[in-house]
Amino acid sequence: MKVAIIHPWFLMLGGGEKVVDVIASLYPEADIFTLFFKQELLPPKLRGRKITTSILNSFPFSAKLHFHYAPLYPWATEGLDLSAYDLLISSCGPVLMGVNAKQDAVHVCYCHTPPRAWWDLYAEHQANMPWLAKQVFVMAGTFVRMWEFNAMQRMDHVISNSHYIAHRVQKYFRRDSSVIYPPVDTSNGYLDDDRSDYYLTVGRLGRQKRLDLIVQACNAFGRKLKIVGTGKEEAHLRSLAGPTIEFLGYVPDAELGRLYARCRAFVFAANEDFGIAPVEAQSFGRPVIAYGHGGSLETVRVNDPEGRPDTGIFFAEQTVDSLINALMRFEQAEDQFDPAVIQEHAKRFDTGTFVAAMTKFVDNARQKAVHA
Repeated sequence: MKVAIIHPWFLMLGGGEKVVDVIASLYPEADIFTLFFKQELLPPKLRGRKITTSILNSFPFSAKLHFHYAPLYPWATEGLDLSAYDLLISSCGPVLMGVNAKQDAVHVCYCHTPPRAWWDLYAEHQANMPWLAKQVFVMAGTFVRMWEFNAMQRMDHVISNSHYIAHRVQKYFRRDSSVIYPPVDTSNGYLDDDRSDYYLTVGRLGRQKRLDLIVQACNAFGRKLKIVGTGKEEAHLRSLAGPTIEFLGYVPDAELGRLYARCRAFVFAANEDFGIAPVEAQSFGRPVIAYGHGGSLETVRVNDPEGRPDTGIFFAEQTVDSLINALMRFEQAEDQFDPAVIQEHAKRFDTGTFVAAMTKFVDNARQKAVHA
């Protein structure tokens, strides 16, 4: 059986790439197909594999300008020939679902998210564009949206990375999907009695992460905040930061674990499809203060209908005042959070759980194809 793994690009080491890394470990002989890649940013288990890229990878400044080539994605995808493969596993948004595969191949899509720019944030993106750019965006969007919808109909099976994404897959693509949460390595988590007085946030410093809210709230509330990560918003965030805010940049895993284990709480202000960092924080027994929307509703336990203890606190709006209110509520109830209970909750998202569920799902999909 010939297996192909498909991912839109390897230009960063984020949550999607971690998923591909684990999937690749399940299929060590699989070949990899992608639109763009940089050798140094391949996940460890993909190094040494056969990597096939699209023609776009040879375009000028492709790594920096890959988002600007979006109208060409369908054309580039059609140029990827996977007709020799029996099993295709796509870990991406829908545009790469349109690869050329043979008729009796089994194609399983692990959907991280319907691309926000073309779907749920489509109108918002238009509203913030100059007139000419808006016209180009709309023309490209009309084509890409039709392509993505049609490509998703060709999938044999669809997996969503959360119930939140499953709802969006149904809304935009009219496809039912199973939910398998992304893999999070919770085995390195440990409990540390040596607690410090800082709050912690971890991730790429991008606008969508809403770190500006966290910085401003900790400024106004006079609380220490440590920020791990780098990104385009760093200069802006530093301009907002007061004396209690510390930027740590890239941090090695061992040091990151110590930061997780000793923080008062992890703060998360993004509207994420899943959100790996809050789960990592909980694996060290630390509570999470999160924006109560999207994937956080599934990874952080608050007001559980079965009466199980909370593992964090939600704030209702992406505003500084709402987050400050959540920080105040947390500090009033801080002693009520049980680190051992929080750590146990994180284990339901462990890599082992993902591997077992993914293996079973793909095996069942292949069996159905044999008996069809």
